[in-house]
Amino acid sequence: MGETVEAVRVPAGPRRFAYDSGEPAVAEVASGTSLVFETLDCFSNLLTSPEQRFRTEAELIELVGAFNPVSGPVAVRGAVPGDALAITVERVSLGARAVTVLHADPELDLPYGDTRVCPIEGDTVWFPTSRGRLALPARPMIGTLGVAPAGPAFPSLLSHGRCGGNMDCQALRPGSVLVLPVEVPGGLVSLGDVHALMGDAEITGTALEAPAEVTVTVELLPGLGRAMAGPYLDEPHRIGAVGCAHGVSVDHNLRSAMTELRRRLVEECGYLPGEAYELLGAVAEVTVNQCVHGGWSSVHAAVPRYVTS
Repeated sequence: MGETVEAVRVPAGPRRFAYDSGEPAVAEVASGTSLVFETLDCFSNLLTSPEQRFRTEAELIELVGAFNPVSGPVAVRGAVPGDALAITVERVSLGARAVTVLHADPELDLPYGDTRVCPIEGDTVWFPTSRGRLALPARPMIGTLGVAPAGPAFPSLLSHGRCGGNMDCQALRPGSVLVLPVEVPGGLVSLGDVHALMGDAEITGTALEAPAEVTVTVELLPGLGRAMAGPYLDEPHRIGAVGCAHGVSVDHNLRSAMTELRRRLVEECGYLPGEAYELLGAVAEVTVNQCVHGGWSSVHAAVPRYVTS
């Protein structure tokens, strides 16, 4: 019998807030290794009471220091620029509570802001309201997952058109595979910002933010990254691409995702360019992951696997 290989644990601390090629790896692993990322929520687990209310973002920053801590980075042995990493999400185990925040807003009758602390029991998130608690089915997903860029570092609160980061893709959940192009030796994978639940577009700027343990398996795909313009995000029933450049419009990221998905249909499935474009017009499915004031936009475009076989 073969040896049982234990997953490599990646601790949540010390807190890191960037994807940076100069950051030393906390671990180096072989292709095929399973990793368990221990993650803090996007507020570093520092919001524990509905009495913690914030008139402005600056007041919240004063408490938490920065948003979206990520765990890692992890280097994959043998990964070099031009390769790609396939990261399969195996499991997301949520912590005991989730939290969401709004700053003061007179239009919403919130002169002091609002903080909701939501207990998590099994697969249920208990959301407190003026009408009593609502039982919301948990749908855990990973908000932030990426690799280090060859150029300047970027904050883990933002996304990067090629390297991923804070994409907030609803489809990035157990069973999905995120493929990222490698830009620096080892790739340097970091993960954080898990959500117990998030609505399309994340219009408030926060979801139901939760600490978690996330189990993934990482595989090296030699040479694939040379052709990639941005991340792929595949599910058991669909293949897809993500448009996630920061500071551009939703329309721009939609076009980026569709262009990359069309290229995949041509290069991976053998369709002619015109056929691939027509197929997108017939069966493409689009999710706006983010549409948040300040430059956050992210789009996932996908097609059913029955057109790829």
